[in-house]
Amino acid sequence: MYRLVKICALLTAVLLTVLAAAACTPDKPNPTEPDYTYKTQDPSEPYTGASETAETFEVDPSWQQNYIAEYRYYDRAKQVDSVTIREARCDIAFLASYPLSGNLIYYTANSEGLDCYTVVPSERQYVHSVLKDKHIAGLSSTLMKLTAVSGDMPTYSNVMFMGEETVGGRACKKYIQRAYENGALTETVYVWVEQQFGFAMKCEDYNASDELQTYWEVLSFKTGGVTVSDFGIDLSKYHFLED
Repeated sequence: MYRLVKICALLTAVLLTVLAAAACTPDKPNPTEPDYTYKTQDPSEPYTGASETAETFEVDPSWQQNYIAEYRYYDRAKQVDSVTIREARCDIAFLASYPLSGNLIYYTANSEGLDCYTVVPSERQYVHSVLKDKHIAGLSSTLMKLTAVSGDMPTYSNVMFMGEETVGGRACKKYIQRAYENGALTETVYVWVEQQFGFAMKCEDYNASDELQTYWEVLSFKTGGVTVSDFGIDLSKYHFLED
């Protein structure tokens, strides 16, 4: 069986927690299954205006230490609608939305490690905890994991280059990858790889019945020069709730 792009396979696991060091987040009832019909191309259609490429691309993770981004996410199995998630990171703080609960997780550096604030915008309150011996630079975010893609992906035998498109205002190369079992199509993945840093700006994962299973798209992205003032969060406007 052909190798399939691993980024979509990671969706279920990594979205159970925003960060490896995240504190507990209150649960939220699952929404009803959305009628989600967004689609780029019928996987059964022939390739048009595209050619194969065996070129690799460079992956530059330097953006991960300083950025601000918004992305849209959908997960059919978890009944997560097309929610918009915001992340911001600099050397002393990190902010992310938690898609399964609608809450925010805000980390700031202190002398012992990290202050962790789980913010519930709907209730205008937050829970605080201290994570000792943890550091902003050592945290791995949802966005980092979702967008990770191997630089040699274009050389896989079941991958085809489909052309260049702009996603979130950034130039990307679009690829399609299909998985088969006993000659039958089992999965189709579309990936848009950002050309400067080599990460996935967008991904769509379809099953054998051509049903969209998981999807994300980076709507806006900036790296360099991001500070806490860009995060747009003011804890003084929330009430402290003891853990």
